[in-house]
Parts: sequence; structure tokens; C-alpha cells
Amino acid sequence: MATLLEVTKQADTLSIEEKAGLVSHILDSLPDAPLGPDDEEVMHRDEEMDSGDVQPISHDQFLAEIGRE
Repeated sequence: MATLLEVTKQADTLSIEEKAGLVSHILDSLPDAPLGPDDEEVMHRDEEMDSGDVQPISHDQFLAEIGRE
């Protein structure tokens, strides 16, 4: 079996179309993962902000808090 490094080197030589096909194949082979919050989660978060239970922060504040300024 090829190592990740070998596969990566081979993938680097592919055309854009081939890379897109490879990415699609890999993503399809992964277990289903949520792509984002579902409607219920969005509504819950919206209600939290409307009620004042949580305070929104800016994108810049978020990046600063996770150390990615």
C-alpha cells in the first residue's frame, strides 16, 4: 500500500480536473459528517442572541480568541 507521502506526490502531478475527481472520490468515501448547523441549531442560537443569553462577537474578535489574528 502506498504511503500518504507517496499518494500526495502523485496527486500533485494530476490535472485540475483529475484533482477535483480525486477530492470528490475521497469526500464521498468519508462517513457522513454534518456540513453545518441544522435548522434547529440555527433557531436555538438565534433565540439565545435575541434573549440576551449570549452576546455576539465580531469575526475579528473570534479570530483573536482562537489565536488566529
